[in-house]
Amino acid sequence: MFGFANFLLLALFAAAAADLVLALCAASAGPGRARRALGWLWRDGHFLFGGWGAAWRARAGAALFTAGLCCYEVSVVFCNSMAREAWGWVQGALAPALDAVAFLCFAAKILLGTRYTWRELGVAGALYFIARWVHFNAHNIWWIGLVFAVLAAKDVQLEKPLQCFLLSGLAALALVMSLNAAGALPPPPELAAERNVTEIRGTYGYGHPNTFGGLVFGLTLAWGMLRARRPRWIDAGLTAAVGVFVLVGPASRTAGLSCLALAAGLAVCRLWGARPLPRAVPWLCAAAVPLLAAVSYLLPLGLVKDGPLWGDFGPEWLGRIDYVLTGRLSMIWMAYRLLDVKIAGQVVGTWPSVDNSFVFTLYQFGPVVAVLLAAGLIAALWGYARRQRRVEALCLLVMLAYAFMECQSFHLTTNPAALLLAGVVFVQPPRQWAGVCGKEAEIPPA
Repeated sequence: MFGFANFLLLALFAAAAADLVLALCAASAGPGRARRALGWLWRDGHFLFGGWGAAWRARAGAALFTAGLCCYEVSVVFCNSMAREAWGWVQGALAPALDAVAFLCFAAKILLGTRYTWRELGVAGALYFIARWVHFNAHNIWWIGLVFAVLAAKDVQLEKPLQCFLLSGLAALALVMSLNAAGALPPPPELAAERNVTEIRGTYGYGHPNTFGGLVFGLTLAWGMLRARRPRWIDAGLTAAVGVFVLVGPASRTAGLSCLALAAGLAVCRLWGARPLPRAVPWLCAAAVPLLAAVSYLLPLGLVKDGPLWGDFGPEWLGRIDYVLTGRLSMIWMAYRLLDVKIAGQVVGTWPSVDNSFVFTLYQFGPVVAVLLAAGLIAALWGYARRQRRVEALCLLVMLAYAFMECQSFHLTTNPAALLLAGVVFVQPPRQWAGVCGKEAEIPPA
């Protein structure tokens, strides 16, 4: 991934240089030639490396994005299951091939299949430079994969890509579960001795119950996003059924509760109908980001170690919250005392386990990215709610709730809602965000 990350950065610099040369050549001679060329580049959307084949490049870009999304989903869902332990070729040959195809598709979409203004390209390029810098410090492949996908999602209506993402993910998940039921996959070696995991919590062919739960949640979230045009009662019912299964089968409470929250939100959207949202709703949605961030960072500060055992924390009310969250607060309390904060991120070990995406971002990716992500989420939630995209805003809110309890929110396969941030990354006004339903006119307020 380091090679792909460097290639994309260099290619974007080359594209900007080619843009400038072509614009200067196209501008008529005379006073202000350079100013006219720069003004056109700044204002008008255009393909990089020249405008040749504009019609088919736009269609090919959408197809490349869809193909990359499907290859990445299959690579994670199948190749990161226990199939990697059963057959060496899964990680040795299949996973690298799928990843290479996925990232080549994303890179081709970014460089050849998308129109940009220089304003969009400049801001997104600067953000990508920071993301790449952080990746080289943090060595987090999930992060750079998410960044590539979000950059490639510019101006793509997500409905068809999400349908393919959902179908390919379901097929890979069903294959892994079938192989596991047939006894073809070994049990996770690190969990084989844990009776509460192997007998009470099902892993279904994956290394941990929460891994399986996160993948199911990602597919459920994709299904919820696909219902953005018109949520139905059956959508809420099926989503709730998936949530109950995740709570009972792998007993992954974080993913199960998030699925149930999505089901409740879809039911509310169905009841609300086509009526416009109250004016306060966009602001309330945006306020969810700093509120959850504040709780994530500040709540563990109140813990006090009052005994020799791991669970001996006070005060009593905060200790009970920590118990309900299965030690997440005390792990953050420990991280505050053991880990340093690096401006551009760092490699963070497996202990203490920081299962909170807000705090995880601070340590793994650094405070700069933490602030940029918070700002992007605030803008996205406000923009989608302001445009009456209630289901898309709902999916982002549910993703935030999941992120409060897990750090898997940086996995594209667990968090396809991150693709909704493409419009924010390229500083487009909300009316230009493609999202799931395309560029629709907003519903006027009552």
